[in-house]
Amino acid sequence: MSKKILDAAITAAFCACLIMAPNIQEKEENHEQSSLEVFAAYRMKKPETAVAGVFEELFEHSFTTESGEETAIERNEVVLVTSQEENIESHTDFKNTTPVSAIVAREVPVIKNRWNITLTADEIDLLARIVWLEANGEPVQGQQAVVEVVLNRMASDLYPDTLYDVLSQKNPVQFCSWKNRNKAVPTDKEYQSIKQVLDGNTSILRNDTLYFSTKPLTANTDIRIGGHSFCY
Repeated sequence: MSKKILDAAITAAFCACLIMAPNIQEKEENHEQSSLEVFAAYRMKKPETAVAGVFEELFEHSFTTESGEETAIERNEVVLVTSQEENIESHTDFKNTTPVSAIVAREVPVIKNRWNITLTADEIDLLARIVWLEANGEPVQGQQAVVEVVLNRMASDLYPDTLYDVLSQKNPVQFCSWKNRNKAVPTDKEYQSIKQVLDGNTSILRNDTLYFSTKPLTANTDIRIGGHSFCY
């Protein structure tokens, strides 16, 4: 009786092989055994293990995509490909990003004048006070010439390098108005005169013209503008 049941099971397994064999892909190129050959191999080894062996081989060719075991079907991971532009936009908000050129322009002052000098906002305010005290009644060119004298001194080896030290120098004293700087009320005229010089839009004096006064301070007068003589 048990032999008949065993034979029936073997026959059922044999039929299953016939049905599923066409749908099973080869596991590797050198794997040439068909399901029938597998069944025959297991049958020759031991009849009672034939069914288990066949199903073992069939499960080895599982089509279940959830399986983590090696299968006859090569599973490729799904890779979502996006354009470079999409990837960049997903990580960076360029709409709110300041261009590099703007950052450089903001951090590195552009020098336009012949002295290669730049001034901070505080220094410009200080210089505007002195220009107002020294030449508030002078024409624009006269104010610009005063600014050029200051920059000539900053660039000269004979005088200090900084604006503050040039304006506050006591020996010799050129800017007697220094002591009254806090009383000055500079206007847009003074600031514009300074800006024109710093932007390199003026070329009034020689580079060695270091003095100005209502009267010539040396025998070498470069130019006279309004009530001031500018000398070197």
